[in-house]
Formats: sequence, structure tokens, C-alpha cells
Amino acid sequence: MSEEQKKPEYVAENADAEADTIFGGTPAAAPAAAPKKKLSKSVRGLIIAVSALVGISVGITAVMLMRGDDAPDDSQTDSTAAESISLNVVDAENLTDIEVKGAEPFHVTRTFRGRADVASTYTIEGFEDLALDTNLLSTLANNGCALEADSLIEEQAADLGKYGLADPMADVTLTYEDGSEFQFLVGDKSPMDSSKTYCAVGGDVYLIRTSLVSNYAKLPMQFLSTTILEETNDASYPIVENLRIERQDLDWDIYMEYDHESAEDDTAGGTAATHVMLEPLFSYLNVEKSKDITNGMFGLSAAEVALVHPEEADFQKCGLDEPFCTVTMNTDDGECRVLTIGSQYDTADGKTLYYTYLDGVNEIFGVSADSAKWITVQPNDITAANIFVTNVWNIGTLEIRDKDNELTFTGEGTSQEDYVVQKNGETCDTERFRTLYRFLLFVYGEELYIGDLPDGEPDAEVHLTTQNGKEDYTISFYKVSDLKTIVARDGVPSYVIRTSALDTLSYNLSIFDETDTEFKTTWQ
Repeated sequence: MSEEQKKPEYVAENADAEADTIFGGTPAAAPAAAPKKKLSKSVRGLIIAVSALVGISVGITAVMLMRGDDAPDDSQTDSTAAESISLNVVDAENLTDIEVKGAEPFHVTRTFRGRADVASTYTIEGFEDLALDTNLLSTLANNGCALEADSLIEEQAADLGKYGLADPMADVTLTYEDGSEFQFLVGDKSPMDSSKTYCAVGGDVYLIRTSLVSNYAKLPMQFLSTTILEETNDASYPIVENLRIERQDLDWDIYMEYDHESAEDDTAGGTAATHVMLEPLFSYLNVEKSKDITNGMFGLSAAEVALVHPEEADFQKCGLDEPFCTVTMNTDDGECRVLTIGSQYDTADGKTLYYTYLDGVNEIFGVSADSAKWITVQPNDITAANIFVTNVWNIGTLEIRDKDNELTFTGEGTSQEDYVVQKNGETCDTERFRTLYRFLLFVYGEELYIGDLPDGEPDAEVHLTTQNGKEDYTISFYKVSDLKTIVARDGVPSYVIRTSALDTLSYNLSIFDETDTEFKTTWQ
């Protein structure tokens, strides 16, 4: 090659001719040279780039042509092929058994023969007493009975090994009611397209959509349901009558009960739940924050099934013989369900889970901390700050006293239109009574208090009963300092409030009869 031919300008100007030569075409004889306009630098650069891409394409083609005979050839596969190849067309309702030989062989048997409106059901031999993922398990029957390929790769392949079929991921045999069988092998994914997998039927090798055959390579435990306790529909949802949480890191239990009265009368503006906390102290619950604790056992799902058919040694190994956390739930259908949570462990993929066991279920599950909220919950995580929530029109008697005042109110009626109230046996301004009680509704606990009450009598008390007699409780206020006052319900400590709230209550009591003087409603 001359020095002129080596120059980039010459290469660029002759790129088309060289490309034609590479692809086997013979370039036409060049006409007599004519004066040419000199190409701009940008145009010459573009032509050089195109030439480089052509060279790369040629290189790839050459590599493809030089592949060894032992590599699978998918070049004939057309992903846009209009028609698939049916390999098996049998009504799945006629299927009785599926034998899968793989990393862990397992046998699927039919437990119910389907009808026109009900699909067949199956179980895995040895797992008959366990809940299975029925949707996942049914794919083994449905996909195998309607197996189809995208393309035929090789008829009567002499070397199945190059497709991963000599030692297949799964060797599957379907058996039907008439005794006939259909067998296929599941091999490697195509190196050209991982959405396709090599399968062999009768010695012929096909490419089949991976999604149709991937479940045959699963381990039998992967077909187990990870739902620990089924969620129920609204019509049959049982009422959680009570729930107790016992933990090794707490000196007391967290115990909640269903409040049938408040369930029908939400008077806390949507912040109080239908359950109340009774231990370690009395408190109303926040409906949004507490529902996963009171009702979270329903629909509880595990990240994995850790062990099946556990024995005593398994419970000891998993820390379930002396569990860190025990949750006992009683429902109005008469059921008592006990969930125990044991040791923490890490999975191979880096997840941190807790061994979990539900009485009566013959499995140990691995549950995440986000799902097993009972292991970390504290009372203040789920409580509402309300001290009073009773609807004013439900009040039968309200007795309020402090060191200087003692007022007794009695009421009767069901609404603002017909409710009438008396103070110390005499006619009373109902609206003024309502405004005084409204102040009590606004008094809230600033923090939970678990401890002893101060010695001596309380500085103020409110005793409330409802007209139907279902609510009867006493709220006591113990002044500890000019800043801090402890609140107790029926003698059980519950909250700390600001002493300024107690002082404001005393002020409002002292001016109740001064109808021209407005009550104070703030104390912060």
C-alpha cells in the first residue's frame, strides 16, 4: 500500500468500496478520476465512524461462523415466529400424578378431580398436612398438559449435554387417568435469550419459554404457602376479644381487650380504636397505629418456610422452646391462637428473619421484623393520648371535685335536642355543661407513666358513668410538681400531663356558675 493509501482521507473516500469487497461484492471499475471537492472534517469523521461499525459487524459475523460444533445453535430461532409447536395437548383434569426428578425429587398427586366450574387440586407427597401455594402448584399441571415450544432446535439430538439435558434441571413425567405418560426434560437457558430454555421431548430438542418450565426446577419446599394464618373476608372476620404480648425484654405484659361499647360509638374523632389497653396501664388505642398489633395475626405472611414437621430438637435450636415473644389471641369464634417468636437468623441472601411458630401448624417460618411487629412494640407506639372519650350525650353522672370545689352533674337524653342536665340536683345550663366537658376531652396524656402513684389523696378526681351503666370509671390527678401531674384510671397510673391542665380544670370549676365568664380551654 502506498503512503497515499494509508492517509485517513484516502481510507474515508474509499470506505464504500472496501465494505463491498468485504461482503463479497466486486466493486465496479472506477471511472477516470475527476476533480473532487474536498470533504469537510465533520463529514470525513462521520464516514470513518460508519466504516468502523461495518468492520465490527463483520467481525461478529466471522465469530459466529467460527463457533465450535459443540455450542447450541439458536440462529434459526425467530422470536417473532407466528406459530408455536404443540408438544402436549391433554385436558389437565385427566392428570393424576406428576413425578419431578431434580435437585430434590418430589411427587405431586391429585386430591380432587376438577369439574367445569372447579379446578383440580393437588398436593405434594409428604406435605399432605401442610398448606401449599395452590396457584404455584397448579402451574405444574397446567403448563405440562399444554406444553408448547417456540422452535425445534435439533431432531434426535446425539449430544444432549450441550443443551444441559444430559443431566437436566428437571426430568418430568405426567401420568394420566388412562395410564398414558408424557415425559420431558428441562435443561439450560439459551445463551442467546434467557427467556427461552432448552427442553427435550422424545429425543428432540426445543426452545420453550422459560416461564413455562422454570417451576419444575423448584425445590418442593418452595411450593409451601408462606401465609401463616389466612386473612378472612369482612363477612366472617372474627372479633379479636383480647390479645396478650409476653416478651423477655419487658417486666410486664401488653394486654388489650375489645371494647364493645366504643365499637358502636366512636367518640374520639377517629383516633381511638375499638380495643383498649389494660396492661401495663389503661389507655385508649390509636386506631391506625394499633390495628397491626391487635389484628395483625390474620394474614400474617412469612418470608420463607424454615422447617417442616419440626421435632423437639428443632424448637430448641430455633429458640422456640423458650421464645423471646409469645402472642396469645382469643377471638369471638372460640378460637385461641398462640404465636411464638424465637431466635433471629440470617438467610443466604442476607435477610434477617425470626423463627416463628403458630400452634397447630406443623411448620417453622422465617418472619421479618417488619411483619412480626410484636417483638418491638411499646405501649406508647400504639396508644391514643385521650383520657376521656365518652360522648357527652351518653353521660349519666359526672362528679368532679378538687380541693375547693365539688360538682355533681346528672344527665338524661340521647342528643343535643333532648339532653337535659342538672347540677347538684338543680336545673343547669346544658350548653355550659357541654363546654366544661369539652375541655376534659381536650386534656391529653403527654407521655405514658408506668410506676407508683404518689402517697396521699389525689388533687382532683372525675367520676363518670354512662346512662346505660356500661362505663363507670374514675380519673384521678396527682400533682407532683408545678410542671408534672400524674393521671390514674381506677387507681392504675396511666399518663403524665402538665400541671397547668389541672390548674385550668380547677379554674373552670370555680367559675361554672358565673355564666358571663368564659371557660379557659388552653393550658399549654
